[in-house]
Amino acid sequence: MAQIPIKRSPCAIANGLEILGDRWSLLIVRDLLFTNRCEFGHLLHAGEGISTNILSDRLERLQTAGVIDKSQHPSHGKKYRYQLTEAGLKLAPTLIEFGLWCCATFDGVRMPAAVYDLAVNNREKLLAMVAARQPVIELPL
Repeated sequence: MAQIPIKRSPCAIANGLEILGDRWSLLIVRDLLFTNRCEFGHLLHAGEGISTNILSDRLERLQTAGVIDKSQHPSHGKKYRYQLTEAGLKLAPTLIEFGLWCCATFDGVRMPAAVYDLAVNNREKLLAMVAARQPVIELPL
């Protein structure tokens, strides 16, 4: 279990927000959960507009917190791959529910059709794909 410094209180939600509560961290987790984006450049150009220094910082914070692992890319010696740890994979049900809540609550908000359809109609398959690190959405890289 990763150790994080307790900032304000031992409240689980407050401390979870220290790791995941900024504008970018959950978007990185989202991409690692549901897409084939696993390299720095893929995450950088995911369409959200994150800058290189912020992405570097968030990846380091997520790694330190035990949410993601960084490893040498198997076919490109100078590149790294990022993947969720077991702890990171456990965020899938929460992100799915959060996405569905946003879709039901806010006009004009949507999830990618493949994720939404599985979340509504076959949640077990969606969670199995995430657990197997199988992308739900194959994006051009």
